[in-house]
Amino acid sequence: MIEFWIADLMSEETVFSVPCSLGAWEFQRRADYVALVEKMEEGQCAPTYYASNEAIIRNTPDDDVSKAISDMIDTCLILSFINACCVTVRGTTGQSDAQFIQLGDQFIRPRAIRGFRKLDIQQSFANFFARGFSSISQHFDARRVRLFLSHWISGLTCFSMEDLFLSIGVQMDIVKQCEIVACDRSLTYYDGMVSASTRYGIAPISDDYKKMRNDIVHYGSLSSRNFANKNKEECSVVIADSLNWIDKYVSSILGITPKETRWRAKEIENSLPALSII
Repeated sequence: MIEFWIADLMSEETVFSVPCSLGAWEFQRRADYVALVEKMEEGQCAPTYYASNEAIIRNTPDDDVSKAISDMIDTCLILSFINACCVTVRGTTGQSDAQFIQLGDQFIRPRAIRGFRKLDIQQSFANFFARGFSSISQHFDARRVRLFLSHWISGLTCFSMEDLFLSIGVQMDIVKQCEIVACDRSLTYYDGMVSASTRYGIAPISDDYKKMRNDIVHYGSLSSRNFANKNKEECSVVIADSLNWIDKYVSSILGITPKETRWRAKEIENSLPALSII
């Protein structure tokens, strides 16, 4: 049996199961959950849950163990996306038969990320994961979702609107590269976004995104030659719209239907500085 501590997962569900390539990961909320959440609200990371897999035993083939752990990593990325924080493995518990001295680079390191809205997926984690991870994993590979969500989480550690928007640009480039493979032809950056919008039935991202992206990449500013003479409020609208597009894109891949959009331009404007348009 392998049992991991799970950092920074907040949920009303005390238990839920995630069927995977080998057995299932059983998530259990800690008895001292409330006290740990209080520490999290103060800016600390805390192992609020633990997750065990009884199907992993001493003579389980290494490849099977690796696949099950890979499913755990992807599960944490999905939970991070829904919760808008960094849900991740934080080492093995004392009860785990196998002990990890050090986690590899494939594991996201714990980070205290607070202040962003959760995505209301209109169902419990138990119901969402009940269909089994195999129904999701093929899309993870084809759309490079693990890399995409790793950058998405990194973007939430931002110090400024510029940081956040640069991270969005990297994520959108991954979308474009996936579309090039799917379409089997060359696509411009913006054409890749349009292609993905069509594929997943999402309203195309605005032309303002392209202009602001060109300015931040080529001139280091949210508003320069392409997206000229814009103030912080106008730039925050583009960022919020871009993040909401990403939510729809990832939600479509995962097969969930959010209740509403979660990113508000005014909240971004009020919570992050815009260093390049002072």
